[in-house]
Amino acid sequence: MTSYTRNRARWSIWNAEPERSSSARARPGGNDMSFVSLAASVVVVILAFVAFRTYEAVAVLLARDKARRKDVESPSSPAVKPSFSGKNALTQTIPELEQDSARLETMQLKNDKDLYFKLQNLERHPEILPQSWHLLVSLLSETLADALKHVDSGILSIEHFTRENLTLFLRTENDKTTQQWEHYVARRKAGSPREMFSDIEEAKWWLKQAGPVKYVDGAWLGHINRITTPFALRHITKNAWQVMSEELGDGDLLKNHVHVYRALMRDIDSGLPEGDTADFIQPRHKLDVPRVWRAAVAQLLISLFPHDFMPEILGFNMAYEGLPLHLMKTVKELQELKLDAYYFVLHISIDNAASGHAAMAMEAAIEYIEQMQKTKGDVVAHQAWKRVQAGFVLAEGLPTTPELPSSVRHVELPSPRTDIEAAVVEVFACKAAVAHKIHCNSVLRIGRRTLVEWLEPTAFEQTKWQMEFLHDLGNCRPWVIKGDSAKSRLIRELAWEGKMFGSFTQTEVEVVKRWIDSLGNPGFDPHLYWSFTGREEITPKQRLGRTQDVRCDYPVLQDTGRLLDRDSPRESPDGIQPEGLFQSATPPTVSFPTSLVDKNPDMSIFIPLWFAHPCLLESFVSIPAKVADRTGSAIVRLLRAQSGFETEGPGVAGMDEVRRTDAVGLVELGLEMVRNARLPEPKDLKEALEGRDEGFAITMLHLAMRPMQNGALLFGLSRAFVELHEAVAGSDLLSPASRTVLQEIARRERESLTICLEELKGDDTRVAEYCRGYDLGKAEIGRCFGCR
Repeated sequence: MTSYTRNRARWSIWNAEPERSSSARARPGGNDMSFVSLAASVVVVILAFVAFRTYEAVAVLLARDKARRKDVESPSSPAVKPSFSGKNALTQTIPELEQDSARLETMQLKNDKDLYFKLQNLERHPEILPQSWHLLVSLLSETLADALKHVDSGILSIEHFTRENLTLFLRTENDKTTQQWEHYVARRKAGSPREMFSDIEEAKWWLKQAGPVKYVDGAWLGHINRITTPFALRHITKNAWQVMSEELGDGDLLKNHVHVYRALMRDIDSGLPEGDTADFIQPRHKLDVPRVWRAAVAQLLISLFPHDFMPEILGFNMAYEGLPLHLMKTVKELQELKLDAYYFVLHISIDNAASGHAAMAMEAAIEYIEQMQKTKGDVVAHQAWKRVQAGFVLAEGLPTTPELPSSVRHVELPSPRTDIEAAVVEVFACKAAVAHKIHCNSVLRIGRRTLVEWLEPTAFEQTKWQMEFLHDLGNCRPWVIKGDSAKSRLIRELAWEGKMFGSFTQTEVEVVKRWIDSLGNPGFDPHLYWSFTGREEITPKQRLGRTQDVRCDYPVLQDTGRLLDRDSPRESPDGIQPEGLFQSATPPTVSFPTSLVDKNPDMSIFIPLWFAHPCLLESFVSIPAKVADRTGSAIVRLLRAQSGFETEGPGVAGMDEVRRTDAVGLVELGLEMVRNARLPEPKDLKEALEGRDEGFAITMLHLAMRPMQNGALLFGLSRAFVELHEAVAGSDLLSPASRTVLQEIARRERESLTICLEELKGDDTRVAEYCRGYDLGKAEIGRCFGCR
């Protein structure tokens, strides 16, 4: 084929002038056949066009304007993801794109629901860990990309951390909220209508749609304060965990926030099942607000890798516990509508910036950065600050409550969002002034308009017109193949032997190429989190390939099926068979023989067991929905005792607990025993176990990672260690004051485990597992004192 023939063919396609064959012109009905063929081609093109428009819809949704200073739970304008009912100028003029966008949101909603369920049942779905790592980093990068557009406001305005400037910033933000509340009250007194809910039905819809977030209340701290946390940081993670403990009611079910919200859901007859069940994510419940699910997933993700993202968790906690305006509005308007507002009253009071969660969260973040400065220097402390900022921005960047249909705003497409978009607009604006009439014979359509219509010079001067042109051209396949300029027909036509060769300069062609290649990107730099914080990037693949050490990493979800030989029972050191433990309704009262108290333990066995065994029940409380019952509350109280928290009272401890200097838990008692034995003091669990008889300690760590699978066994093991605590409390391994502390810890543990044991009665299989755990624990502890 000659160059002339090839160019003629291309020219025909560009001008949409299909050539008829001579046979079609000659035979009767040829025009009809040509029409049918053309129609079929059009159908194929339309189907392809629709398929590829969905991708752009994601970019539009992700890049849509995000709130600059957001009310953490309910920003005043859509952020990151709009609700289904939101329409912008583009979707109003292209109904089919609206359908594609909704279809894409439905797919993303389904994916987020699926992840929501699996993250709450992680031990059954360890395969999601790489995906979870990738999504967490992506969300950190996405929210940072938006926040960096407004560095003069928000947390990023603090370039260098000091205790004073962070305190001032948070106090100022709190003052802004209270001023906004004052203005709201004045408007309402002047006769202004409600601003949250137009009527009771809308309020009930809103409350139900918020369920996915409210059912994971506290999850952003769910995996913090592990036994694998370096001992020097435990006072910081302990104070952060106190916030979570109060979210869980400090072990009082009636004060548990998820429990309170469940009661509210029953009051409004929502029909919602438990939040951690497969049924909860089913479409029949019509929980269909995408941004709520995305925010809930983010809360489950942020704490999932506590040793890799600790400062980010502390930053997220600091932002999330700030006073949000919408909570105060919600309380007032729910009360006006005669609906129970106590869940929201609870959050306003308990999150206060003087003695509540806001103050506690700020103190934990400050102490972490100051600790880094003291132990590792200014450079590491500055990186810690950047990471705290990244976590703070993540919490602010994801609205957690549904946007009401009555408040949806129509948002115009933004101006050019990047330099490359601005450059390619300039290229086509220059061409429009001279080239629009050249194409008057063309009937080629690019999206909603013909080429001639697009290039009308006066219209092309309008920013909205330019952005719509870029949008439609970017979705006009095969002219533009997103992310691949080499395969895009537009670029081929601008090259040699193309019909537009020479109409664009080489520089202009390169601009268009770079724009097409940029369309394959998500709208933000997915590596931004790493560059912002200065951390060395770790990809999901690298993390997956990294050897996970259960002594210092989390989560490590190894199959625990073969960790214990369940077919070969071992005798208890005192000869008491564990089957006898369930002969009465009361918990077992057997204890170690008095002779054990008088013996010095083999520290090579004792130290690994002592430092590892606090892991046994700590994973039970990682998911708030799984703790919102009587047994879960008992476990919370047991963990509080083991970590050195004061005995629960009728109120909340708040900053009183943070200010305590005499808090002593099992770790601190273990370190005292190490010092008393004149042994080197370990810095973390790995160091405590290394070089010693750590086999059973490692087994306990693995078993504890799967609390749902191994629950009864873990209860039995925990019961055996209560008896060890009581034995040590009567020995000279500790000072008299510490023995008193340990004795009180053991008393609180016994009370809590009594309730846990009641859950097992009537289930022979679980009772047997409990007995097995108790037996194993007694046997291993007995080895420390020479009993075999």
